[in-house]
Amino acid sequence: MDLPGALLVDLDDTILDSDSNADEVWLGVCRELAGRLGSVAAQELHVAVMDSRDWLWSDFERARPSRLDLWQARRDILTRSLASLRISNTPIVESMAERYATIREEELRPFPGAIDTLRRLKSVGIHLGLLTNGGSESQRGKIDKYGLAEFFDHIQIEGEFGIGKLDERAFRNALNALGVDPTEAWVIGDNLDFDTHAAQQIGIYAVWVNSHRNGLPDGTTVRPDWIVGSISELVNDGTD
Repeated sequence: MDLPGALLVDLDDTILDSDSNADEVWLGVCRELAGRLGSVAAQELHVAVMDSRDWLWSDFERARPSRLDLWQARRDILTRSLASLRISNTPIVESMAERYATIREEELRPFPGAIDTLRRLKSVGIHLGLLTNGGSESQRGKIDKYGLAEFFDHIQIEGEFGIGKLDERAFRNALNALGVDPTEAWVIGDNLDFDTHAAQQIGIYAVWVNSHRNGLPDGTTVRPDWIVGSISELVNDGTD
């Protein structure tokens, strides 16, 4: 398959393996610190945290402040989860949020072959744009940590630009920065709504990263133009 003149690339769970272990990290934090909450079992605490997390992230507008400030988002998740258990404990909220952030930072890694794929795409003259939701500090930290800036002709972060994915203006601005029309570009990302559907609405060819390789979720009406298991399939026909 011929590659496009420009490619808009998502960051989290496309280049970086950001969320595959999130549930396990939360469970580990709950097991580590639940003893400070008296009679609450670690599993009960974990269920409350998962329910609170899912509630927060399930609504695009509700989650926007949280996308821009992950530290506060974690505090909000924990405060809500403890409230559901009829517990008020600010110190444990701070301890759990800090512990979770520390472990996630330590375990964050690029997907195998992801950085080499960016290098190869750039070497053949494809204009690359990084288009990511989230806050400036957290996303810039990831970009700097893994030296990603050198691969991109344009980097657009929701917290800096002021508009995130779902809004077509985010895509149009990135395309303008790269000097291409929608029909000349592809987007690749893991989120069917933010990346795939939103891009298709303005005529961009959308590649969906399904890293679990479990297919489209039941009930979705979104139909990606191409489904891959990893970004590396863009240049190696599906082999890692």
